[in-house]
Amino acid sequence: MTGRRSSVLELAVGGLPFPHGGPDGEWRYRHAVRLDGPGPLDRQAVSDFLTYEHAHGRRVTVVADGRLSRWDTWRPPSERPSPGSFPTQCCTDAFPDGCGASLVCHGAPAAVAVEILRSGALLAATAVTGRTGTRLAADSTWGEPSDYFDHVMLANGRCRAPEAVALSRSLGRDLVPADLRRGYPPAVRFYFRWETLSERDDAVFDGVHPVKVPQRLALDEALVAVVVTAGHRDIVAPSMPRRLRDRLAIVDVDRPAPDAWAAAALDAAADIG
Repeated sequence: MTGRRSSVLELAVGGLPFPHGGPDGEWRYRHAVRLDGPGPLDRQAVSDFLTYEHAHGRRVTVVADGRLSRWDTWRPPSERPSPGSFPTQCCTDAFPDGCGASLVCHGAPAAVAVEILRSGALLAATAVTGRTGTRLAADSTWGEPSDYFDHVMLANGRCRAPEAVALSRSLGRDLVPADLRRGYPPAVRFYFRWETLSERDDAVFDGVHPVKVPQRLALDEALVAVVVTAGHRDIVAPSMPRRLRDRLAIVDVDRPAPDAWAAAALDAAADIG
């Protein structure tokens, strides 16, 4: 079982989630579980990963830590849990309860945020670049399958991953949050209510992101807040459409670390929405 027709779900205790490509070109995702064991969000994520992968024609191998060997007995909750309803392992090196929140986030460099605001929508990478998902996947060191690039992907509201993704777009190479240091250029963070997006008919759950949307996400439909640093005010603010100006939050922080910016931006978004 090799290549892009297969995937591997790695279930780990502790550590951080990690998307990556395998030696044979297979898609691998490490799902990290808290030290006190799997919770409802973990059970939902595993179910979503298996369902999504099978729906896209990929056979899945699960490689589990011995403490999680009974993963195949997990059942998802009767109702899909909000990412802010239970603690998660993601970002626990910075936040004890993880990065989940009732808001989800998409990050972009300031110059890209201007284009998003002018167009009125977040677009999937295939639509933004005009390149196929296959070509984008071939260039990615994170290993995602080509269908991922046909979606607007959202992260947990306090997650630092949008910071790494945004800076990756600026530098033209893939980064992870650990690559970022105090003084990096913070992303402009677009916040949406997870509940609103999860109720859409076209909402997609892949076990990696709290939710994603095919092709296009119009800002008018669900935007809660656009949060920028004071240093990016003059770049972003003039492009805010009049109808959305009450959703712009400007946070005066000096050379924040990624975790400090993610936390401050979520607080600012929550104050608006």
